[in-house]
Amino acid sequence: MKKILVSLAVLWCVALGVQAQDNQEYEKQVAKMLEMTHTMDAMKQIFPQMTAMLKQQLPQAPDEFWKELDASMNGMYDKMIKAVIPVYKKYLTLDDLKEIIKFYETPVGKKLSEMNPKATAEILPIAQQIGMQTMQELMQKAQEKGYLKQQ
Repeated sequence: MKKILVSLAVLWCVALGVQAQDNQEYEKQVAKMLEMTHTMDAMKQIFPQMTAMLKQQLPQAPDEFWKELDASMNGMYDKMIKAVIPVYKKYLTLDDLKEIIKFYETPVGKKLSEMNPKATAEILPIAQQIGMQTMQELMQKAQEKGYLKQQ
């Protein structure tokens, strides 16, 4: 009985070690994919703007405060990656991530990665305009059918 318990304990410890190693590899691959797809770039661009606004609101803050702020912002990237791991794990295996990364290492993958933020910036106003037009049309139809209360 004692041998069985010791064997089970050893197997459990080995399994935990393998799982921790898999988690580290998965996290590493997610971070690489996010970097290659420029997913974190938008967030990285927001922080200098936030810092500039804060500097206007806190002109008396010493340089040390701003250094601490920068350090905490940099630490936030790691926190974000760790926070999104469970979401990616729901939908993608480690092998999926590796294949996605392989694609983004190809010339067409690099091209897609580089143009995507630019295209998104151009598409967003178009989508907003279409969304507003559609809402106006729906509201007009609702009013014509008497679904809206007159104010």
